[in-house]
Amino acid sequence: MYFDLRPKTRLKDFYNREKELKELLRSIKEKDPLILVLGLRRYGKTSLVLTCLEEYKIPYIYLNCRLLPSLGPVSPKDLALLLTESFNKFLKRRKKYFKRIKELLERIEEISIAGFEVRVKAPKAGYQTVVKILNSINELNEHIVIVVDEAQELRRLARYRFDALLAYTYDHLPNITVVLTGSEIGLLYKLIHKEDPEAPLYGRAYHEIVLKPLTKEQSKDFLIKGFKQKGLNPPNWFINTAVKKLNGVIGWLSYLGYHTSKQRKFSQKTIEKTLQEASKIALAELERFLALRPLARKRYTTLLKEIALLEKASWSKLYKLTQAEIGKIPKPTFNQLLRKLLEANFITKENNKYKITDPVLQYALKHLTSH
Repeated sequence: MYFDLRPKTRLKDFYNREKELKELLRSIKEKDPLILVLGLRRYGKTSLVLTCLEEYKIPYIYLNCRLLPSLGPVSPKDLALLLTESFNKFLKRRKKYFKRIKELLERIEEISIAGFEVRVKAPKAGYQTVVKILNSINELNEHIVIVVDEAQELRRLARYRFDALLAYTYDHLPNITVVLTGSEIGLLYKLIHKEDPEAPLYGRAYHEIVLKPLTKEQSKDFLIKGFKQKGLNPPNWFINTAVKKLNGVIGWLSYLGYHTSKQRKFSQKTIEKTLQEASKIALAELERFLALRPLARKRYTTLLKEIALLEKASWSKLYKLTQAEIGKIPKPTFNQLLRKLLEANFITKENNKYKITDPVLQYALKHLTSH
């Protein structure tokens, strides 16, 4: 079903990414060491990766970095625990590996095995534990894909650089392909130090797949087909209004389709109510960003609200309005605020004008915030 809100894992539920799916499958089959799947929030990155792996029965370990601590640094122990939890889910899906992996992991002091479950002895776990687990996965002598979803969260890894771990895997573990997904594209590039000639990964080739929003026609087609799956025939005005408000973001189109299908009623009120509920989700995601920057919270929220109200705004206009609202801000500081928002993909810059990237976040900032 197109309107299932969970990440898709089957081709029949997956809409209009055939080109990217073939590209990802080809890259995995060629055993490319590192693949980046990029796109803004709710563009279908996780669905693309999981559909490819599940449909073509490719062994994979899936790490959801949103499960890491949301505030402060991420410790190597946190990463080791996430890896082992993900590893256990892999072993439940692929039980044939258990005997061999048990033999390999029993050599690791920080690991214990109880029944069919791998456990980390938390006080002893650290960066080297992660390396040892990866070495063990490689020693299975089968091609395994490790998916690191929302990988930019690992920029907060304390004391160690994640790109150094990627470089080690790239150079020494030929049976592992790492797939990084990221919705905060600028931060993901910072994670791998893309432009730094001194960085461990610099000079190593990797494959990059970038997801774009649906076109207007694709958005209409997606909604019409999705409602047909639910036995509903939406009026044209409803489809056109939804497409205009949600701007090709397939995740939000699915969200609207899901809630409308539950009510089985097409009305302007349904669209507005769905936008209000979706706004809470978008604001919660913004809150994760703000919680890591408490001293600059008011500056960020004021700046975002001004961009949302103007819809498209020049640097000079934003600088003037933001200062009028909260007082004098040095220009370098103001530029840094904009740069951080651009890196996190909360805003985009087109023709020297800034705008909110996510249509639902724009709605939320206009209607719901009280900052």
